[in-house]
Formats: sequence, structure tokens, C-alpha cells
Amino acid sequence: MRRRLSFALFSLLFAVSLSAAEVQRYLVATTGRVAASSGGTVALRMRDAEPVVVTRNVATFRELGGFAADLTVAEAAALRKSADVRYLEPVVERYAYQVTSRRFDAQVVPYGIDAVRARDAWVGTKGNAINVVVVDTGIDITHGDLSRLYAGGINIIDPKLPVNDDNGHGTHVAGTIAAADNTFGVVGVAPNVKLWAAKVLDANGQGSSASVVSAVDWAIARKREHGGRWILNFSLGSNRSSTFEREAFQRLADNGILAVAATGNDSSATLARPVGFPAGYPTVVAVGAVDATNRIASFSNQGPEVDVVAPGVSVLSTLRRGTGTIAYVATEGTGAATYHGQAPSGAKRGFVNSEVVFCGFGRPGDFPASVAGKIALIQRGADITFALKTRRALEAGAIAVALFNNDDTSNLNWTLSGSGELADIDFDWPVVVGLKRVDGEALKNYRGVIEIGHAADDYGTLSGTSMATPHVAGVAALVWAAQPAATAQQVADALTATARDLGAQGADPTYGAGLVDALEAARLLAPSVFGSPATPEPPAPGKGRNRAVRP
Repeated sequence: MRRRLSFALFSLLFAVSLSAAEVQRYLVATTGRVAASSGGTVALRMRDAEPVVVTRNVATFRELGGFAADLTVAEAAALRKSADVRYLEPVVERYAYQVTSRRFDAQVVPYGIDAVRARDAWVGTKGNAINVVVVDTGIDITHGDLSRLYAGGINIIDPKLPVNDDNGHGTHVAGTIAAADNTFGVVGVAPNVKLWAAKVLDANGQGSSASVVSAVDWAIARKREHGGRWILNFSLGSNRSSTFEREAFQRLADNGILAVAATGNDSSATLARPVGFPAGYPTVVAVGAVDATNRIASFSNQGPEVDVVAPGVSVLSTLRRGTGTIAYVATEGTGAATYHGQAPSGAKRGFVNSEVVFCGFGRPGDFPASVAGKIALIQRGADITFALKTRRALEAGAIAVALFNNDDTSNLNWTLSGSGELADIDFDWPVVVGLKRVDGEALKNYRGVIEIGHAADDYGTLSGTSMATPHVAGVAALVWAAQPAATAQQVADALTATARDLGAQGADPTYGAGLVDALEAARLLAPSVFGSPATPEPPAPGKGRNRAVRP
């Protein structure tokens, strides 16, 4: 009768002595049952060979003859010689047969994070110990990218209720400021701040100057209670000022609290509207929006009050859990890229992998026979609705459609049923994703398989000066954390003094001082950490240190 394999525990010291060699996990099939072992390191004494082979991280199989263990190449070779071992093999990967978005594979860094050079400034800090209050619709404090950062808050709309976001706007803003630097979702500009919430807007995004003033009052009290450095983000406003509110913001400044606010979204490509309030108050850093190419967003309000600009077009960030959608097109192979967009209303959810074929503007003669079974790429224009472009693509045999815009700044809030006709409303639309022009142009020259996807998600893209403002609040947190001895005024001055000049030379009503730059602003205030910056141009009149003084 074949005897059982014998195991003997060896000392931890002996196991460690062999652990320096590279190990790999193996499945070892034996001629008989293997008795369960105790501890993570055991030794198998073979009948036919010496010396004893040490095995690590052993998992024995009660009903099967064998075990799994971590072995060096030499140990595996020695085990193969034993009559007690039938064979052994390296373990191989297994994964679920589930079609998923590339977006879910790892953490995504939204384009705005690098546009403001946030990661370059992480060498010194990630916003540690800086308090940032999102004055907005609240925050989804259960969101995986935000929950660990949340420090507290107040619901000014209904003090009996928590600050949970019932709109989604505040959660998106919070993610751009501080989404955690982890292995999933997105990452914010300053992912180590203390995140606070003051809910001043209701589920419809509506509030009042009274609720804003209440938030200011609450924030001043919190600073008196907790101390530290405080930044308030106001991705809200209107075109009407308030004397009481103006005085409240002056009081913020008097207490060394930095306020950052959106300039407003009332402009068009042909008419620039003035900066709204509270951004228009002299003690507030006013933020306009640019797109991924650093051109001013068509909706961004303009005027002499503009301090800086930041990314505000198609910004990817956190949304209330399960309420967002992710829409994208991803290429494969060398130079693989993911282009984030939005799905038109009515589009199917799902994921499609196939080759992409450019089909012009979607006119009857624009669809080559090769588009059958492929993904059609169609440009906006030629006075053809998105619905008609998509129908023609389906008639030509396409299985999904990527539509791209005729500019890079306007919103992608498109629909496949805008006509209101039942034929469109009830139509079984395929997966359709809308993209910016620059992304569509890149795909025109791509040859190969792409993945197009549209799914429910905890993340999504929004556009507006509301999306630009948290980039600046996050940059201010990075700068202040790098130089804790700085005042709020010095942080604000650093933002304008080191901004990347855009548009007309020098400060201007469109771009202000330019695109905010986390690295250069941090260098200016903390040269011992980042190295001395180049001598910056002094702020233009009405900018930075020449505005109303903040302590």
C-alpha cells in the first residue's frame, strides 16, 4: 500500500532563507491525498530525493490529490523527480466572460487634472490638511471616491436632513476637487483634502443669496472651531449682486478664507455676457472655462473680474451612485486611447467591438459597403439630424454609431428623438456615442478595432464654469498645503501670477491671467520643495494682489 506523503513544519527562519529566490505559484498533483497543513510554510519530504523542498503559501485540497504552493524554479524541478508527485504546472489566469467597459479596468485621470499640472505638484503634497467646502447641492457621501474624505457639513435648505446630494451637481464638483487617488473611478486635483459640504441648492439646483450667506456664516464658525486653512468652492451664481452677500464674502476674506467661484454660463459664441455673482465680488477668485485645447468655452462669461480659467468642457468626474452614464470610444494596440463623450438620449446601452469606418456627414452616398457589420463614424453637419444619420448607418449594415461634433466646446446633449415623432421615440436605436471634433478627427485616421460603450455608472461628464471652478479650488489646496504659512491672499496671488497666459498677451477679460498652473504656483510659494520658478509677470491691474486685500 502506497504510504501517505509526509509533511513536517520547518522553522520560519529556514523558510525566509530561501525566499529571496523568485517564486511562482504552482498546482502540484500527487499520487495520494495530502494531509492538511498548518501555517503558511511547510516542507514535503520526498521518498526519492533530498534535500527537503520548502513550499510556501500552501493550499491543500481535501478531496483531490494535490496542493497549490509558491515554488522557486529549482524547487519545482526537484518535486518533479518525486514518485509522490504525478506532475506540477504553473497556475494560469481565469476571468469572468463578461463584456465590460475599459473605463472600469482602472482609475482614469480626467484631462483637466494634467491640464492644470496637478500631478506635477503632488511631489510636495496632495492637499493634505486643507479644508475645502463644496457650497452646492450637497455631496453623495457614500460614493467610493469621496466617502473617506468627507469631514462634515450642513444642509441649509433643510437643516433636519443630511447633506446628501439630490441633484448630482455638487458630487461632480467634489470629485474634481478631491476624488481619491485609488485603483478605480477618477482622481481629483487634490485627493487628500478634508472635504466639507454646505447644501445651499435644492434638487433642481435652485437656491438664494440667503442660503449662500448662511453657508459663509457656517464656514467662518467652522474655521474658528477647528482652525486650519479653508477654501470655499461656489460653482453657482446669477447676474444679480447682493450687498449683504458682498459683505459676507468680505468677511470671509477678513477671516483668511479663500473663496473661488464660477463666472457663469450665459455667454454664446457671438455674445459675451458679464461675470455673475458671487464671482464678481472683489474678494473672490473668479473662474472661467476652457476646453481641452485651452480655448475659451462659448458659454463662459467674461469681463475684467475674470481671474483665471480652467477646464470646463466635458469634464469627467463623480456623480451620485448609479445615476450617471459613461459613454466612450476606445482604440486598441500601440497608442491606445479612450475618448470620453456622451450618448444621445434614446441610445441603447451596451458595448460593441468592431472596426470603425468613416461615413462622412451621413448623406446617402457617404456609406461604403465596408461599413456592414462595423461601427460607423459620422460627422455632425449637412443639416442632417442625428436620428437620420443613425438610421442611414443601420440601413447600410452598421452595428453601432460614433457621432462627432463640429467643434470642441459646445455640449454634447444630443437626442435621437428630437423630432417628437413616434417612429423615433419607439425606434430600437443601437449604441451611439457623441464625441468632440478633435476626437472624431483622430478616429477618422484610425485603422483597426475599437470599442464603443454606453453604460450606467457612478461617473459622468458635465460642462460649465461650474466644472472649471473646482479645478482652481483644488489647485489652491495643493498650493496652500505646499506652503502652510501662506495667507489666503498670497495663495490667490500665486494662482494669477503663475497662470499660463492665453489669448491676448497679458491679463484680458476673456481668459483673465490665463490657465491656472498648480506646479508653478506651488513653486512660487514653496521654492524649497519645488525649486525656484521663473520670475513671473506682475498681475495686471484688477488682478490678484491689486484687488481687495485678503488677510
